[in-house]
Amino acid sequence: MIKKILVTFLILIFIIAIGIVSLIVFVDPNNFRGFISDKVRDKTGYELSIEGDLRWHIWPQVSILTDSVKLTDTGAQKPILTADNMRLDVELFPLFSKKIVVKNVFVKSAVINVTDDSKGQVAKSKESNSTAKQPVPNTEDKSQQNEEKEKSSWKFTLNKFEVADSTLVFQNKDTLINFRNLNLIVQQNSEKYLSVDIKGNIDRNQQDLYYSAIADIDLTQFPNIAKIDLKKFDYTLKGIGIPNDELVGNLKGIINYQKNPQSINTQNLIFSINDNIFTGNVNVNLNTKPSLELNLNSDKLNVNTFISNKEKSKENTNINPQQTTPVVSSVNKSTNELTFLNAFDANLKLNIKQLIANKMILTNVYADLQNNDGVATIKAINFDFADGTVTTNGVANGKQKNTLIKLNTKINNVDLNNFFNQIDTAKDLVGRFNASGQLEINTIKANKLLENLHGNLAINIANAKLDNINIQNIINAAAAKYSKDVLTPENQNKYTEFHTIEAKANLNNGNLELTTLTADSETIDIINGSGRVGMLKKDIDVNLNIKMLDGWNGKSDTIAKLQQMTIPLRIYGQFTKLHYQIDLNQVFKDVLNDKLQHGLEKLREKIEKRNSKDNDKDKDKDKDNNDFKSKSRQKAANILSELLKK
Repeated sequence: MIKKILVTFLILIFIIAIGIVSLIVFVDPNNFRGFISDKVRDKTGYELSIEGDLRWHIWPQVSILTDSVKLTDTGAQKPILTADNMRLDVELFPLFSKKIVVKNVFVKSAVINVTDDSKGQVAKSKESNSTAKQPVPNTEDKSQQNEEKEKSSWKFTLNKFEVADSTLVFQNKDTLINFRNLNLIVQQNSEKYLSVDIKGNIDRNQQDLYYSAIADIDLTQFPNIAKIDLKKFDYTLKGIGIPNDELVGNLKGIINYQKNPQSINTQNLIFSINDNIFTGNVNVNLNTKPSLELNLNSDKLNVNTFISNKEKSKENTNINPQQTTPVVSSVNKSTNELTFLNAFDANLKLNIKQLIANKMILTNVYADLQNNDGVATIKAINFDFADGTVTTNGVANGKQKNTLIKLNTKINNVDLNNFFNQIDTAKDLVGRFNASGQLEINTIKANKLLENLHGNLAINIANAKLDNINIQNIINAAAAKYSKDVLTPENQNKYTEFHTIEAKANLNNGNLELTTLTADSETIDIINGSGRVGMLKKDIDVNLNIKMLDGWNGKSDTIAKLQQMTIPLRIYGQFTKLHYQIDLNQVFKDVLNDKLQHGLEKLREKIEKRNSKDNDKDKDKDKDNNDFKSKSRQKAANILSELLKK
């Protein structure tokens, strides 16, 4: 049995060897030169020129080797493709029945030009046909082509096309883009079904994009419809100006192309960038003005993966102004950063369950935006933040000269303690923050948003608590220096509590300018106040007029007067190092004036009583009356001096 198998195996080897020898002896590969060129011309319209002799290559598979090859469009200045050699891997046995079944066309170290210089009659006719109606084919030409095909007894089949270690030069208007280290495999699985495997890199402006893609393409209805099943598209973008020095991600989904009307839409789209994963669908209409419909969802978006490299971004901002060329001023020059909105129309819906930026965490982020003719309508931007909610809507105008974004914003029940923890700021004020107002932004640059934010806000803080400041103690301690009737405070708590704080403010150049400020509690009220809170410099300077209703430590008559007085207090300095200024001179002058006025009133009443009694005893004694008047004046002076001593 084993001998029979070995004999059969040797016979097969012998037959194959005879076939190969017969192929080399009886079949000249140069006979295929014209046939291959004609097939390329019939299929593409391009001219394939093969220099030198064609030769057989037996191992590890039967192949036809060529010298340098060129693929040229008729009338073009440069060839579309230039390669030093080409290899055609063919099936052995179909050759004996005059069939060329090419398993693989392999081109290495080729230079592919897709530029204006490589465009000839074929490319220009395609461009004209894309804008004009397709000409009706001539039946006579068709019959002539069929006759030429029938003259050749050879049949040609191509299964695979491969390009390795090659370069593609692509021209977009006046810009040349180099696709380097290009490795491409196109394989025909069945008629009009292709599989594509491509990888390489693009370098431009000191930036490198490395990519790798695998896809299946359905061309059964091409050129009207094409369907691409993108199995994988991996990319890495590195270089100068790239956030965090590197963007890494992948993309997969189904992409449908339609010629009329020209459009692209996706199904089951999944893509990632720096570990942030998105799902959704994209629809693009390219018929006239590009129109984009985008619906994206994400469980988590970490913005830190794009902005975490702070030191280099600061260095770049310092270096760039020195390297940029001088700008020539022009009256008509537009400084609107939103002019790109005029290039397309769009509808965008975005849902993100969690968004992280530095230590800030936003949840349930929802955005609904619409761009129409350069004016973007912000239908809604909502998110939860610091146990509260933020909602806004507005408009962004890309048609006017300067950048302008208008927002109507509401902030509800934000926990200030949580908020200050997330932005790494001293949490000297806690409570539940509520605000509403109309805001304007004059830039879309992230690092300049705060300083270009303008508008007005109505602010309410419930259950407010000022940490590291006890206003009662500050006033008590200051009052104790002016009067012995006020004692040093016993309450040493390092905070002040209010039921509510209400304010109206304007945002300008990174400052919160308080026009009015009031607050109330059981022991202290802020009657009115004004000042500034620096959100960029993280400092404060406010003037408050305070009534201290309770919490005094001292004699009741003096305290009763102080409870009716308005006490001025200034708070200023950095958030982490606050200073206080209080001037009680005028307050105590008012208290003394009140006490003096009250004493004089009592004195007047006492004198009037005594005068009435003396007049009843002896109305006829004028001399005694004069003595009495002088004595009364002396008594009044003594009482007044005693009051002043107090």
